[in-house]
Amino acid sequence: MDETNGLRLIELLKKDKEKFRKEHGGYQLLQEYFYGLSKETLRDLLSDEDKDIRGLALWIISELGRTATDLLGEVVSQINDDDPIICYYSSEMVAFYGTDKYMDDFMKVFGFFEHSNAKTRSLSMFIISRLSASRMQEAYAYSVNNKILGDSHEKGLLSLIHINTLTASDITAMIHSDDSIIRKYGVIAARKVYEKYPEIIEESVNSEDLDVQHFSKTEVQAKAKTAQLLNRSRKHKSRQPKTE
Repeated sequence: MDETNGLRLIELLKKDKEKFRKEHGGYQLLQEYFYGLSKETLRDLLSDEDKDIRGLALWIISELGRTATDLLGEVVSQINDDDPIICYYSSEMVAFYGTDKYMDDFMKVFGFFEHSNAKTRSLSMFIISRLSASRMQEAYAYSVNNKILGDSHEKGLLSLIHINTLTASDITAMIHSDDSIIRKYGVIAARKVYEKYPEIIEESVNSEDLDVQHFSKTEVQAKAKTAQLLNRSRKHKSRQPKTE
């Protein structure tokens, strides 16, 4: 493919970030990678001293998903960055695709439940809430076999793995636990069973645990927005003229 436009955008990013933003360069550059721009160019961006540039590269890699796993080595090197966004995109890729030699890095994402930065804690909860059951089983088995995560994490993971067997009382008890890690797994469980027990996460917006409170508010707002968009779509369709 012709990589001229993609390379031009990268050059603009490095020379004039403000102009790059105004021209919506991030989305344009992402499209270039979808069209076939060499992902090797992302390695250079990931080593840049500018955090904004590294953050953009990680966002692009996150959007490319499984097709960008060749870059996991460079991605992992960013996971302990003190910038929550850089940490988030690095953690996301490792959590979804980091197997074999990256399993120890995967375990770090759970450790971020206790990070000193509230945003990093919140984002790590969001990542774990999106893991598939099979991925959680991998995490649990690896932790048990290698004695990595503590009892609270292992109990929490088991609860998520067996989410369909939990009652509303089970999840509520987790959210009100004296253990802050169990509380986090509890509200993640509430997110997963929202359709069945919406009241659990809706009530959790008043939790005294600020991490649980923030996670709950974010999820409730997201659900409300989705419902609003669906209602608009239905109303729009109802106004369409019927064809015979």
